Amino acid sequence: MRIATLLTVPLLAALVALPTRAPAQVNISVRFGTRLGPEIGVFAYSPQRYGDWQANYRRWTPVTLYDINGHYYRNSVRGGRAVQVYSFNNEYFLPPQDQGWANRADRRYNYGRQPGQADYGRARPYSPEAARIDPRLGAEVGVLGYSADRAGDWRRNARRWTPVTLYESNGRYYSKNAPGARAVAMYRYQNEYFLPPADQAWVGTDKRYNYNHQPNAQDRSRVRDRP
Repeated sequence: MRIATLLTVPLLAALVALPTRAPAQVNISVRFGTRLGPEIGVFAYSPQRYGDWQANYRRWTPVTLYDINGHYYRNSVRGGRAVQVYSFNNEYFLPPQDQGWANRADRRYNYGRQPGQADYGRARPYSPEAARIDPRLGAEVGVLGYSADRAGDWRRNARRWTPVTLYESNGRYYSKNAPGARAVAMYRYQNEYFLPPADQAWVGTDKRYNYNHQPNAQDRSRVRDRP
């Protein structure tokens, strides 16, 4: 009996340390006009980037995002899954996977919403490029491709869109400028940011738009459609 008890204790500790298993991915239909806001990029936790968790976690802010078709947003829709992450210096990242943290070390954090294996599998890894992100760039902004289904036909609806300039650095877009960043003019509509139409007939038709900062082929190849 004593041997069975001794074996059970480390087994339970190991189970506590494991992240919650995320449910199978469900394709969620997002109704036109739903204001999800910009997509949020989520990184894996890295002590090199965010500091050792035992000494630094009080500096991090717990934030709830919503997983919708494998991407994360501040706002939710029916079927979206709440996932609590941390925010620090305008970046969002998953919590540590250490057993000490999993044993509810942070009383501010909602452990009922901790990420699952699927979240950890899709998070952006730490990289030297990420370490070079200038904090003066501000928050990262998710950028979509133009969709007539989503934003309306440009010939009729372009006046409802707001021209904005974001700044590209290492293939990502930010709200503020910093040395080395490249200005890219695009549109905002219903709290979504998207590149202008690729139709050549659009070029020169919107006097409000800064055509000197049009997106290039790389911009168009890296953006995606709204789910």
